[in-house]
Amino acid sequence: MSVDSGYHLVLASSVGERDGMALELTRDVDGERVAEVFEDGDTGLRSFAVFVFEPLPLELLRWFIESVDERL
Repeated sequence: MSVDSGYHLVLASSVGERDGMALELTRDVDGERVAEVFEDGDTGLRSFAVFVFEPLPLELLRWFIESVDERL
């Protein structure tokens, strides 16, 4: 993805109800969280969630998933 894609990544740590790390895909224009991959700290299992209903470009999702493998 290009730097001017309109999205950025946020690496987040979660403690409490769910313990682990997440990589979030966030929209630049309004800061809305679009999707996340969460890695459970106990089991190491990863889950994928999408938080918007509009179509997302496949190239964007591929870039996001590749970034998960690099950063989590």
